[in-house]
Amino acid sequence: MFRRFLFFSVLSAVLLQACSSIEYSPNQSSDSKSPRDINKKSLARLAETPGDDTIRFVLTGDSQREYKYSEKLVDVVNKIPGVDFVFLAGDISDFGLLQEMEWVHSIFSKLKMPYIGVIGNHDLVANGEEAFVKMFGELNFSFVYQGVKFICHNTNSREDKFSGNVPDLPWLARQLKPQEGVDAYIPVGHVPPDGMDFDPRLVDEYTRMVNRSPNTLAALYAHTHSHDVYYFYGDPIPYLITNAIEHRQFLLIEIVNGKLNYKNIEY
Repeated sequence: MFRRFLFFSVLSAVLLQACSSIEYSPNQSSDSKSPRDINKKSLARLAETPGDDTIRFVLTGDSQREYKYSEKLVDVVNKIPGVDFVFLAGDISDFGLLQEMEWVHSIFSKLKMPYIGVIGNHDLVANGEEAFVKMFGELNFSFVYQGVKFICHNTNSREDKFSGNVPDLPWLARQLKPQEGVDAYIPVGHVPPDGMDFDPRLVDEYTRMVNRSPNTLAALYAHTHSHDVYYFYGDPIPYLITNAIEHRQFLLIEIVNGKLNYKNIEY
């Protein structure tokens, strides 16, 4: 009887030790400690921010494995007065892994202001889409802040095999319609419409839709790992691209009296 008791005691101890050392699959999309609904919580914080005559925000992107420089970016942004929020415009991860997104969040959660994640092409590989949705929220969403509607959307056409469904133009058209309480519009994506990863069949309709909407101030992107600005059809609406975090640059954007200005910040 004692031997049987001793055997089961030892077996239980071994099993408990084994369970404590189990590592979850790198392709899992969440665990019990994973943050949830980051964008929803950030927008709730932003809604409580006292407004003034200036909207000031940061556009950055491509944090993929650049943890050291991400920490530096957070330090720099925290010292800029009056920043309302930060856009992390895609490629939060490199391999679409939950752990990567969690590491980046642990850094960006140290910002004094809320940050908002936008889906990138690298975030869609493996189980990245499921992980992103659980951690950050929907791939296409919008919000209004001080009269400006920011339209965050999936522009990663290649990962959808250029199906004609990404970006979702019918959804975008609805978001760009005149809306009470909205004075201006700013689409925000990851892949810009002039890139090889954007569905070439949709470029013309997409850009004309953005340019012809009532009072579009600009369209914002990342992805190319370089800072750039360009225009379509001679229209004055700038398509702004922020540099990658690995190159230690971001865009500081201000909207004052309905006019948008931006500055490329090196750190």
